[in-house]
Amino acid sequence: MQFIQKILLFFILIPCSVLIAQDSTNSNHKLFDYTIASRIHSTDYVPQSLSYKFFDPQKKEHSAIASQPIFVNSERPLIDGTIWRTNSDVDYFRLSSMLGAIAIVNTVAYTYQRKVWYTEETTVFHSLEFMNDWNKYQQMDKFGHFTDAYFTSDLSAKIYRWSGLSGNSSVWFGALTGWLWMLEIEVSDAFMSEWGFSWGDLAANTAGSAFFILQQFNYDALGGIQPKVSWHKSEAWEEMRYHKDPQALIEDYEGMTFWLTVNPHHYFPENWKKGYSEWLAPLGIAVGVSAKDIGAYPWAGYKEYFIGLDVDLRKLPVWGDSNLMKFFASEVNILRLPLPTIRFTPQGTWFGFYF
Repeated sequence: MQFIQKILLFFILIPCSVLIAQDSTNSNHKLFDYTIASRIHSTDYVPQSLSYKFFDPQKKEHSAIASQPIFVNSERPLIDGTIWRTNSDVDYFRLSSMLGAIAIVNTVAYTYQRKVWYTEETTVFHSLEFMNDWNKYQQMDKFGHFTDAYFTSDLSAKIYRWSGLSGNSSVWFGALTGWLWMLEIEVSDAFMSEWGFSWGDLAANTAGSAFFILQQFNYDALGGIQPKVSWHKSEAWEEMRYHKDPQALIEDYEGMTFWLTVNPHHYFPENWKKGYSEWLAPLGIAVGVSAKDIGAYPWAGYKEYFIGLDVDLRKLPVWGDSNLMKFFASEVNILRLPLPTIRFTPQGTWFGFYF
C-alpha cells in the first residue's frame, strides 16, 4: 500500500512541475484571460485591488523593446483569502512545504483508516456489484463521497494558489489531488474481503471533483451553491442498533445530513447588492437529506428531507483584511450550522433547530 501512495504522490508532483514550466512562459496576450471565477470571486465581495505588471509602449525609454515578448501577470484577491493569478509565480518553499504536508496528512489519515477499518481479512483486488452497492445505506455513503471529493479538491486548490500557482491551474490540479486522494480509499477497499472496489463511490468522487471544476469556471451560475454537511450522534449508535458498531463518526450514517445550500445574494443584480445590508448577504436556503433505519440492515430504511436557513460564513462582514481568517471561514463553511429547519419524514413533519 505504501507503494500505491508513492505512485499517487508521483502523479501529483509530475503535473505540477509541467505546470510551472508552462505558466512561466505565458505572454501578454493572456493579460485579460480571466475565468468567471477570477472575476466574480473578487468583485462580489472584495474591493478590487489589481496589480498589473506590463510594458508601456508609450514610454520613450522602452520603445526599443516594444516588439519583444512581454511577460505579464495580474492578481485578484478571492473571498477565501487566496490570490487568483493569471500566470504562476511559484514560491518553491511554499509549494514543497505544502506537498510535504499533504503527504504527511495522507499518511496519518491512512494509518488511522487501517486501525479503524482495515482490520478484517484481506483478499485479491475485487469490485462490488454496482446496484447492490448503490442501494446500500440509502445512498448516504455516496453523498459523503461527493462532499468529501468536493471539499478536498477545494482545499487543495487553495493550497496551490497560496503556493503561487495560477488560478486556472490551481483548479485543475486541486481537483486532481482531491480525486486521487479519494481514489486511494477505493483502491484500499478493493483488497478487503468485506468490501471491494466501489464503482458507485468512484462515480460520486468524480462528480464531487467535477462539480468543483464546473463551479470555478462558471462561478456566476454555480458560485452561490455550496455542498455542506452536519452530524449528530444518532439514536441507532447510542442504542447500539447498528449491525456493526461504528468505529468513528464517519461510519454513523444515520447521524449524517448532507446539504446543498443556495445564497440568493450571489445572484442579485449589481444594483440590488449596492443597497442590500451586508449583514443579510450571508443568509441563504439549505436543502438536506438524511436516512434512518439503515443501521441494522443497510439495504432497508428510508430518507428524511429538510429545508431551512443557512449562513455563508465567507460573507460575514467581520473578517476585515485578514486572509487567514477568510481562509478559515471558507473551510468551516463546509458545515451547515444549527439553524431553523423543517424536516419531512414518512411519520410527518418537524420544526426546530437542527444540526
